[in-house]
Amino acid sequence: MSIKLIYFSIIRRISFIHLFMKKNTEVQSHGFIWERELCMNIYGATADELAEIKYTSKVDLPSKFNRLDNCGISMKTSCSPNSVCMADCLRVYDAVSYGNPPIHLTVVHYTQNDETNTKHVTTITEIDITNSTNALFGDLTRDELEGLDKLVKSVPQKRKPTVEEYTKMYALRDALQTRCAAIHLDIKCNSTQSRLQCSFNRFQQFLQDNPDRVIELSETTAFRGGSISSQILSSRRTFKKPLPLPLPPLPPQLSHVLSCSE
Repeated sequence: MSIKLIYFSIIRRISFIHLFMKKNTEVQSHGFIWERELCMNIYGATADELAEIKYTSKVDLPSKFNRLDNCGISMKTSCSPNSVCMADCLRVYDAVSYGNPPIHLTVVHYTQNDETNTKHVTTITEIDITNSTNALFGDLTRDELEGLDKLVKSVPQKRKPTVEEYTKMYALRDALQTRCAAIHLDIKCNSTQSRLQCSFNRFQQFLQDNPDRVIELSETTAFRGGSISSQILSSRRTFKKPLPLPLPPLPPQLSHVLSCSE
């Protein structure tokens, strides 16, 4: 068995894994396409500036790259008019707390065409969520949210919560939710994750209740002097547990070598 054959067999399997992973992440790429178009076509950022933004950035577009307003922009996409999934609950609370830099939220809502596997823009909305803790979280304090966050994260990420853990965390979540405003507290705790997220689940109601926070609402792809693509080729997003990764078989020679080494 030559080293050359082993090398190319391993490279072939790695390439297959990369291709498999790429196909499974393409379904989520629509958000990145529209986000990039918003950044460049609407807010005036350049490709080089976008390349400078770190993955750990608190906003999708820092204020220094926003040519329209002196504020950071968080961007989301959603196929439900009333639902907008946000991010880590404490991170959102901190971002909208009094005294922090100005921040806007821009949301692209769309419909899904399963026959053509395309997504079509229905509305683009930008709202000002600066100093909005009361409007979003009601009278909840950061300490209270942190208590729930710690309770959720006390469950190891590689196992599901026990009945006792589940009951305890959801009892606290439900009690806090009664005092929350527009934001819904979302517990993500299963065999792969233990985290506290948050979301709008009555987004249209929030717009009606807070018209002074609406910067612009467009029912076309034209938005604040620019535009984005009206449709994108993308299949419906699913949240099913991924199937085991299929690998191409090793050549008989290499399989023999590996079996002899065990």
